[in-house]
Amino acid sequence: MQDLQDYCKPFSKADAIWPALPLPPDAIELWWRRWLLATAKDNQWQALRAELPQLLVTPQPLARLSDRYQRLVLRGESPQPKDLEVAPRLRDPKGFSITIANHPCGAKPVLSVSDHDDFVLIMRCLAHRCEPIPVQGTVHAQAVAGLIHWGLIRELDVKDRCQILILHRAPYSSLSASSIPGSPSLDQWIKQSQIWRLEHELAHIACRKLVGEMRINLFDELLADAIGMKTALGHFQAELFRQGLGLNLDGTIQDDARAHLYVQQLDPNDHVAACQMVLARANELEQMLNTKQLPSDSIKLLKSLTRSTLDQALKSNVKTPNTSRLSNKKPC
Repeated sequence: MQDLQDYCKPFSKADAIWPALPLPPDAIELWWRRWLLATAKDNQWQALRAELPQLLVTPQPLARLSDRYQRLVLRGESPQPKDLEVAPRLRDPKGFSITIANHPCGAKPVLSVSDHDDFVLIMRCLAHRCEPIPVQGTVHAQAVAGLIHWGLIRELDVKDRCQILILHRAPYSSLSASSIPGSPSLDQWIKQSQIWRLEHELAHIACRKLVGEMRINLFDELLADAIGMKTALGHFQAELFRQGLGLNLDGTIQDDARAHLYVQQLDPNDHVAACQMVLARANELEQMLNTKQLPSDSIKLLKSLTRSTLDQALKSNVKTPNTSRLSNKKPC
C-alpha cells in the first residue's frame, strides 16, 4: 500500500535523455509485419492461436496449472484435436481484427474486437493467464506485455516476449456521444474512441520506454488521456477527462468508475486527495494547452508532462523573457 507521497513521486527516469525518435523497427515488429502479410484476414484468429496458445485455454480458476495450459502455453506443444474442440470461441468472429499501430517508440500489434464478451475473453487469456478475473464494464483497452509467444520464440529467441494491445470497439470509457463536443454520431464517436483508446495505450508504452515506467495511477492516466483525447478530438477538455474517470466534482469516486483501478494501491484515506490533485492538474493542462504554454505535438507534450508530478502545478514550456539587461537602463 502506497502513501500519498510515494504515489506522487516522479517517473524513475524523468530526467533521462530521450533517444532520437522515431526508433528503428526491431525484430519483433518485423516479425509481426511478416505474419500479417502472410496471414489471410479471415484466418487471423485461428493463426494467432497457434502463436499465442493461451487463446486455446478456457479461462477458469487455476487454469495455468492445468495439463492443457502446461502443454500448449509453457511447452509449446502442438494442440491435439480435443484441444481445438474445447477451445473458447469468439461470439463475433467478424468483429475481430489484427493491425499494426505505428508510433515513434515502436509499432505494436493491436487486437480489436466488437463484442465485449470477446474482449473479456482475450483479456483473461492473455493478461490474466486464463484466470476468470472480473473486467469492469468501463474498461475497453489493455496493453499486455511479457506474453509467451511461440512464433517469436521459435524464430527469434527464447527470451523474446510479446507485447500487444487489446481494444474493444465501444465509446471511450462508456461516455455517451451526446457528452462529446461537436455531438458526433454514434459511429463517429466509436471511431474517435478507438483513436483515443489506441493513442492512450501507446502513450503508456512510450512512458515505459522513455521514462522507465508504465504505472497504474491517476497522473499516468492524465498523461495518456491528454495524448489520446487530443489526437482523437483535436483538443483536451478537463471536464471530459473527469467524466471519463468517473470522478465527482469534489474528487470523490463514483461506484462504477475507472478511477478505482488507479488508486487501488493507494491508502484509502488519500483517495479523495489524489483525485482532487488530478482534477487540478487536468484544469491546468487544458488552460496551458489553450494558451500554448505547452506543446501541441504529442511526443513533445509527453516529454513535458513526464517531468511534472501529480502533487505539483504543471510546468510550462514557455520561457519568460530575460529582462535583466533592461534593469539598469535609465528612464528617458
